[in-house]
Amino acid sequence: MAQNRPKVLLGFEDETITDKHKSLVNFMTNKIGGKPDWYLDGIPSPCCQLCGLTLPLVLQVYAPLEASPYHRTLYLFGCINPNCWNERESWVCLRSQGLETNAEQEEVSSTTTNTISATDWCCDADDWGDEDNNINNNEENGNVIGCIESCCDEDDDDDETEEYEEAIRVNLGNLSVDECNANVEGGAVGRLHSPSATAEIEGDESGVVSIDTPTAPQRDLLMLLQEAAPVPTELRNKGLPQFASAFISVDEEEETPVPEHVRDLLQEYQQHSPQHEKREDLTLEKYEKSIPAHGDKMFHYFLTRIQKHPGQIIRYCREGSSPLLLYPVQELPVRCNYCCGDVLFEMQVLPTLIPKLQLLNASEGTHLEFGTVLVFTCQRSCWTAGDTYRHEHIVLQAEKI
Repeated sequence: MAQNRPKVLLGFEDETITDKHKSLVNFMTNKIGGKPDWYLDGIPSPCCQLCGLTLPLVLQVYAPLEASPYHRTLYLFGCINPNCWNERESWVCLRSQGLETNAEQEEVSSTTTNTISATDWCCDADDWGDEDNNINNNEENGNVIGCIESCCDEDDDDDETEEYEEAIRVNLGNLSVDECNANVEGGAVGRLHSPSATAEIEGDESGVVSIDTPTAPQRDLLMLLQEAAPVPTELRNKGLPQFASAFISVDEEEETPVPEHVRDLLQEYQQHSPQHEKREDLTLEKYEKSIPAHGDKMFHYFLTRIQKHPGQIIRYCREGSSPLLLYPVQELPVRCNYCCGDVLFEMQVLPTLIPKLQLLNASEGTHLEFGTVLVFTCQRSCWTAGDTYRHEHIVLQAEKI
């Protein structure tokens, strides 16, 4: 019995966007790279949470919802710093919406947007900031201030040190040692309120080894290990990074299920006819005929699905479809950060996009690496008056090695 499967839309790279297309490109355009076309002007691009580099636009997807009065566009950004590749924190997905209103209302909305501070989207914003780093910065600032104060009070410290040394000499003079037997009760005895530590010595003092107290580390080694690697100089000197822009064409994934009895007959015929593999028009996909030798069924299924439609770079479905996973995911997002409502899978970016991401004004080569990027959005697509953007959940699976 045939099953009703959710409709999956596939995105493919199309014509390169040039100056002649400027009048055709807006927030309703599906495209790779370029500058984001915001519904409301004046919104700066976000920054990487790991290295602070400005994130270039990877994809722009116009995704309005049925029976909704809003225009709705998803903007996906990724960090080109090799130190941040395959890290979820280096990706950002922003959802921007706008009512289909008259020009007067749009002008009011645009004016409201321009009053937003630039730090709302950049590294200094609460959403993008790292609380641990802020705490460390405060501690370091406190240490610097303390050093300055201690230098200013140097003269007072000298007087206190002389008094303290004099008190130590007096207390040392009051020490008494039982010369008859230092190992029995008594021994080396210090005064009750001596400012220095005292201890009992057992055995011959000549055999006692003096061990200096180890110096406490001046830096937090764990924090050093957790610090993100610095941004390469060549990346910082190139200004705002930008990928070459191209249109995205959309097509529906054709999924024609094969009846079970037909599948059985084909497999039986295939077992008795080795030459049958060469007749692809009569067989199922040849990579489906058996379990892969490496045993990774999930990764094999991932390759099988995308090979049915070569060239696809995006898989889009908001009707309950499941993403193609490279390996099992421990935890998926379930709640919206804004309304606490349910979230659902909406879009998947495939690694076939990687060779199409050509950085402008840069040498040739790979500028971004990932396995697959999954975007989960609010089921209600929650929005309130005055909003200019909302960021959605990202699940990233690293490339398989």
